[in-house]
Amino acid sequence: MELFMALLPALIMITLVIVTRRVLSSLLTGLIIAALIYADFNPLNASSYLFESLVGILTSLDWYLPILGFVVLIGAITSTLAFIGGIKAFAEWGVSKVKSRVASQALTGLLGVIICIDDYFNALVIGEVSIPLTDAYKVSRAKLAYLIDSTSAPVVIMMPLSTWGAYIIAILGGLFAGNDYTLHSGFSAFIAAIPYQFYPLSAIALVFITLFMKRDIAAMETYEKDALKGCDHSKLVIDSEEETPKENTGVTHHALIVSIGSLVGTTLILMFALAGFRFSGLLDQDITIPLFFGGLVSFAVALIFGVSAHKVNILKMGEASLKGMLSMAKSAIPILILAWMVSTAVQDLEAGSLIASAIEGSNISITVLPVTLFLVAGGMAFATGTSWGAFGILLPIAVPIALSTNPEFMPLFIAAVLGGAVFGDHASPVSDTTVLSATGAQSKLHAHFISQLPYVLISAGIAALSYMTYGLFESLALSYFVLILGIVVFALVLKRKPTTESMVE
Repeated sequence: MELFMALLPALIMITLVIVTRRVLSSLLTGLIIAALIYADFNPLNASSYLFESLVGILTSLDWYLPILGFVVLIGAITSTLAFIGGIKAFAEWGVSKVKSRVASQALTGLLGVIICIDDYFNALVIGEVSIPLTDAYKVSRAKLAYLIDSTSAPVVIMMPLSTWGAYIIAILGGLFAGNDYTLHSGFSAFIAAIPYQFYPLSAIALVFITLFMKRDIAAMETYEKDALKGCDHSKLVIDSEEETPKENTGVTHHALIVSIGSLVGTTLILMFALAGFRFSGLLDQDITIPLFFGGLVSFAVALIFGVSAHKVNILKMGEASLKGMLSMAKSAIPILILAWMVSTAVQDLEAGSLIASAIEGSNISITVLPVTLFLVAGGMAFATGTSWGAFGILLPIAVPIALSTNPEFMPLFIAAVLGGAVFGDHASPVSDTTVLSATGAQSKLHAHFISQLPYVLISAGIAALSYMTYGLFESLALSYFVLILGIVVFALVLKRKPTTESMVE
């Protein structure tokens, strides 16, 4: 009963998101229920808990506030570049280089694979570069959000030189030392787990299969068809977009390139400085504060391009920038704050610990342990909206289980937890990476969540079958055969559908 009550707010909230398509009211409902359960249904104590949770976010100078500030700055940067004509110039330049609709999407996916330092960084930066190109070829914002989301965490989770890699390696190092495990170091165990990362591998494969086959499924198909007709219902409209000048302002594509380049450069330089100018400590740094200051520099650069251009009204440019900030403050910020509060509330109800206790206390056969860890990690991240929380709770369980059953399974168990957490994170509408991917693509959150979910579930199904295969036969080659077979079957089923473009024609 305790586990059911701990998961009840998340289950109600996610059901409401799917049924009503109203994200804010669904999140608020889930949050209130979680607070009441936490406070033993005492309204006064529940109100106090909610107030303290909100204050905790709004006074978090090292994590939450910098992210909120950066999201607002994204609105300002986008609106400023749109107003001065920088986005239009970049789109025209990009279309001359990127010759097709598929290529515009492939570039987005490729950038997600290349820029693998942090999932937040991917989600919010790649969208800025990709939106002009994908808009030029009438790619829906829901599809762009999917491309960003599915090439950020699935890539980062397999990269030791990333913020995620540094966090996980540190956890593993401490666990190994505490359990006298010397076969692997934290770093070598992370590397050894990569071949067993079945979910990230299948998720990335599905991105490029759907892209190059020009076919989509479920809600994504609908959004893509509408976008090709010139009516993208998944698009989150920025107020100042209507004020983009029709005439040539003299601003070239360099405005967007230099603005985003300054964001990336400033962020990395500040992380390097916080690490004491040591490359070895670079990835141990939190990216939030450097990202915020990178956003400030990028915004300043965009303003400088506007001020130096001819035919740009400086006062109206300032108004456009402010409207962009307010648009993000009205749309993305409330959702992000509520998602964080819900995630914290579900964790305070100890949903993760209760799930972990259930698996720890059961006599599960070693043959089904890999897939069980994968699904439990997925369920935990789905309910709580955080993959990092699942890492922190389940890795300390997976390591002793591996030592007590079969130490050679250590990389497998680690990969099952990591991949499962990414799966749950992808599937959850309250995940911060889900929210930020939608924000980076300037897509409606519900549109991103509902259109990405089928791909996530298919990838998870393929991964689960692969883990079951390994548990039964202890053969990585056979597991890859199942993984590839699952991907091929998906591609063959997809091939029977007409292309999205032909359906519009």
